[in-house]
Amino acid sequence: MRVLERKNSHLLAQAVINVDIGDICCAIKCQDPYLFGKFADMYSNFQSQKPADITIEVQAVNRMSLPEAKAALLQTRITRDGNRFVANKLMLETEFDTANRIVRVTVEKGLFDPSMEFKLMNRLLTVAYYTACKAKFEGSPPAMLVHSCGIARNGHALLFTGPCESGKTTVARLCGTEHGEVLNDEMVLVSQSRNEAMEVRGAPIIGGLAQRRNAGAPLKCVLVLKQSRVTELHKLSRLEACVRFMRQVVSPAHFGPVDRRTFWSLIADFSYEVTRITPFYELEFTLDKGKLWSVIGDLENALEKEE
Repeated sequence: MRVLERKNSHLLAQAVINVDIGDICCAIKCQDPYLFGKFADMYSNFQSQKPADITIEVQAVNRMSLPEAKAALLQTRITRDGNRFVANKLMLETEFDTANRIVRVTVEKGLFDPSMEFKLMNRLLTVAYYTACKAKFEGSPPAMLVHSCGIARNGHALLFTGPCESGKTTVARLCGTEHGEVLNDEMVLVSQSRNEAMEVRGAPIIGGLAQRRNAGAPLKCVLVLKQSRVTELHKLSRLEACVRFMRQVVSPAHFGPVDRRTFWSLIADFSYEVTRITPFYELEFTLDKGKLWSVIGDLENALEKEE
């Protein structure tokens, strides 16, 4: 704990922390001691010494109480004007410096309350990631962000995905520490390696659990979640798998001119490759932990025999 405190004190003197998001390094700058301490703790597993590909400068202002901020957030609409994003109710103002790849954010401090789950930073990091990819990799991200729970076990990764409230965090809780290592229960990076295998890596995105690991493993299979009264698996056709998976790929939105056709092309091509290589199943499940991991273990064994 003292080592972490000393490390955070050193970072605070510089007011910057570099965070790994796969092959992208994002610098987060903030002069507010409280927020910077939070950032240093939240992203401790992803701290990097690599040079930054993009920078987020956060300036927090106190114009509202926490209840006022929460009420205003429900009515907030974000509009875009070139390289600027502006929200009504004075909640948020974002400007992107194209030449220097710097995102300047002025935000109501109440939005960073733990009860808000730091969703603003999640959004900023995803847009910063794709923006940096656009410049560094000429518009072809080496990995795509996917709304899913990634769990590493037995030398490979399982991807549990589905719409909001389908059970990603629930599965992570049922995993605990005895059935695998949770990489992230909200979002992970998925990429294709040189030997065509798909790889899963943890991302510094805040989910429902504290576990976030800057580690990866080859993808074994994808399980599309559906809470039910039974626990059982159903193999999905490639077409159905592709359609359902596309909905969970995070839109590669970035600062600067937007071409929605390019967005959808990237998502479609990526989903096509994932479903071409990876088996997909619908997983109906209950809160019976033993039954859940017994069914998953049987699936892993069957896939091993097939390979």
